[in-house]
Amino acid sequence: MKTKRNLMLLISIFIIGGMYAKTEKVIFKVAMDCNSCKLKIEKNIAFEKGVKALDVNLEKQCVEITFNDEKTDAPKLQKGFEKIGYKAELLVAKACCNNNSATACKESCESDKNGAEGCLASCCEKK
Repeated sequence: MKTKRNLMLLISIFIIGGMYAKTEKVIFKVAMDCNSCKLKIEKNIAFEKGVKALDVNLEKQCVEITFNDEKTDAPKLQKGFEKIGYKAELLVAKACCNNNSATACKESCESDKNGAEGCLASCCEKK
């Protein structure tokens, strides 16, 4: 009986702890030539430590990654791209869109110097 109660307590702590895990989103510009490049990125980056979700857009050459900020960060994710032969340029942390007004987000997108309007537009559109 006591073992069952302890097990339930442990499971509850695990579930509640997982609900409060901090996640962040970043957008990288990655030079991809073809669908094989896209698939290679999807198959490898998804298994980097802390990655929760990723969206690879071949047309815009952007990769949006949602990750647990207690397990990884943008520089570590960039190294993950390097391991598979790609250079990933950090464009924006999605915090600009999540924590600011739509106007601030739009200004951030418009002032981008990297020619990443297509990547950042999705960030702005979601606001």
